[in-house]
Amino acid sequence: MGPLFSAVAYFMVAGCLFVPTFVIALAMLRSARRAFLLAASFSMGALAGGIAAWLLAGWVVSRRHGINVTDTLLTIFAAAGAAAGGVIAVYLLGKLSKYPPWRRY
Repeated sequence: MGPLFSAVAYFMVAGCLFVPTFVIALAMLRSARRAFLLAASFSMGALAGGIAAWLLAGWVVSRRHGINVTDTLLTIFAAAGAAAGGVIAVYLLGKLSKYPPWRRY
C-alpha cells in the first residue's frame, strides 16, 4: 500500500499543479503547445523541488521538536522547495531553448 499510495499522491499533486498552470498559460499564450511545455516544465520542477526539499528538511529537522512542529516545518520546506523548483525549471527552459515558450511570436 505504501508505494502505491505515494504514486497516487505524486500524481494528485502533479495534476492539481499542472491543470491550473496549463489553463493560465493557455489564456496568456494562446498556443496549446507552448502552454503545455511551460506548464509541464514548471510542474516537473516543482515536484522535484518539493520532494528534494522535503527530504532535506527531514534530515535537518530530524524530529528534534514535537510532532506538530516537525510536520509544519516539513510542509513549509516542501512548499518553498516546490516553488523554487518550478521557477528554476522554467528559468532553465528559457536559458536552454532557442525560443522561450512564454514569448509570443
